[in-house]
Amino acid sequence: MGLMAMAPLNEEAVTGTIEGFEKFSDMSLVLFTLGADYPIEIGSVAKGGAFSIDLTVADLPEDMPEEDMGMFFGNLSQSFDGSFPKEDFGLLAEIMALKNRYISIMDKKNRWAGNVFPVTSEEIKEWMEDEAYNNAVPGSYLNIVFLEEPVTLQFPVTGQMPYEGEDIPVEYEFDLTLEPGFNWVQYDIEEVFETDIKKRGHFPTKITIRNLEDPSQFRWIGKFF
Repeated sequence: MGLMAMAPLNEEAVTGTIEGFEKFSDMSLVLFTLGADYPIEIGSVAKGGAFSIDLTVADLPEDMPEEDMGMFFGNLSQSFDGSFPKEDFGLLAEIMALKNRYISIMDKKNRWAGNVFPVTSEEIKEWMEDEAYNNAVPGSYLNIVFLEEPVTLQFPVTGQMPYEGEDIPVEYEFDLTLEPGFNWVQYDIEEVFETDIKKRGHFPTKITIRNLEDPSQFRWIGKFF
């Protein structure tokens, strides 16, 4: 793992169709990571569901006090799905980052109208909504991370998931280059531990965390309020 200068990886807009949006009018796609009063606009969706997201135009709000914004940031080891001790990241753990797990839909009156789940299957969406009761399955999903410094992460991490009095090993493989600003992060669930579903849902035991390369493999499933 290392800290280095690099070429941008998020220059192209991601486009597609949000499933279930057919009956709605034009809206904005935003991140509510800093709270509802400070939405971060990343794109738009038109009537019919066609959307475009361009992370290069997204920026932190200029009118939010720095001390308030700072409360939402965490160190880099806290910016990914999973439990990672700071020592796994070495000195890179001290880089401050902002984790944006959900993409939200905001209507013309600046009201929260729903969320969008970039996933490869409906089962992945259901698992993301409730990991305790819904089963993880092999597949992929996306979220977004913001940071102010470029960084490359290339290393394995082994964690544990407690289940029925045992600690089940969970293997993570980071193969990720992040640039200053907002970045797509892709999670590939490669292996799943099958549980007694009466007690809890199946959970991932092998996950690769990497850059987005092929947006066309994802379904963009909307959930509306």
